[in-house]
Amino acid sequence: MLALKAENISKQYRLGQVGTGTLSHDLNRFWHQVRGKEDPYLKIGETNDRSSKGNSDYVWSLRDINFEIEQGDAVGIIGRNGAGKSTLLKLLSKVTKPTTGTIYTNGRIASLLEVGTGFHPEMTGRENIYLNGAILGMTRKEIKRKFDEIVDFSGVERYIDTPVKRYSSGMYVRLAFAVAAHLESEILIVDEVLAVGDAEFQKKCLGKMGDVSKGEGRTVLFVSHNIGAVKTLCQTGIYLKDGLLQYQGKIDDTISKYLISTSGNMDESIQLRDDKIGNKKVEVLDVIFKNKYNQRTSEILSGDSLIVEFSLQNNAEINLNEPVVHLEIERKKDCPFD
Repeated sequence: MLALKAENISKQYRLGQVGTGTLSHDLNRFWHQVRGKEDPYLKIGETNDRSSKGNSDYVWSLRDINFEIEQGDAVGIIGRNGAGKSTLLKLLSKVTKPTTGTIYTNGRIASLLEVGTGFHPEMTGRENIYLNGAILGMTRKEIKRKFDEIVDFSGVERYIDTPVKRYSSGMYVRLAFAVAAHLESEILIVDEVLAVGDAEFQKKCLGKMGDVSKGEGRTVLFVSHNIGAVKTLCQTGIYLKDGLLQYQGKIDDTISKYLISTSGNMDESIQLRDDKIGNKKVEVLDVIFKNKYNQRTSEILSGDSLIVEFSLQNNAEINLNEPVVHLEIERKKDCPFD
């Protein structure tokens, strides 16, 4: 059974404007609509490539996106900043409408998009839990049954009767995720907002999303730049680039497509660095990292093969038939995974 279906959905924005733009543009749209013709501004606009300046005031944040998601799937949505991931989630959550196309949903949607989304700042944590449940169409009795579980998971019991405007961003996210994950919606949508939480809570959230998908049979859409987390949680993936759908399929294949597209050299030439040490009898000129496809990359997943190629200059003509190379790998302190 399908949980979500997107047919030719696109989202267009006008740069530097609030709303649809100028009065003349609005009148032009109205005149075309009266005559039964298409919006004239749908024919213009540029792809959302933030690396170039562009010439048009209109930008397609998403363009002609089509996909289907089965009930119970955990889907990872990946791509660089500006690829359209958050825009897509806002469309699926019905926070905003697509410029063109249709979205079909089967069931209630609980979403966690940005810090504070769906919460009223003047209301307490307790009141916001009931408010969110009511928005999802749940009865007070149903919310009350889940209430203690939500508060316990969030870890903000001491502040549950305090207005949420006084919460830190971490507390906000803890409560918001607990509400979205525990209320009985058929579809759970989570954006990169989990990055606000600490490492322990991120790990706890990923475990809960796994339970929601695999144990309860609910559909999960997860956007994250943490490729390891996406691979752990999701079975299928969607890869977006510049507002276009590049690939949809198994999560391993999706991640591979993404990593190949982000492959490149090191940010700074080793030859130009001034922090090198040694006697320069043998000098390292370049280091290249390659993935399992023998292509240059700047990212690698835990468990995948990594090829490291060195370019050396033998200034002292030393015998290098059996060189010994020493590598150090530094683990980030805030990494939520073992």
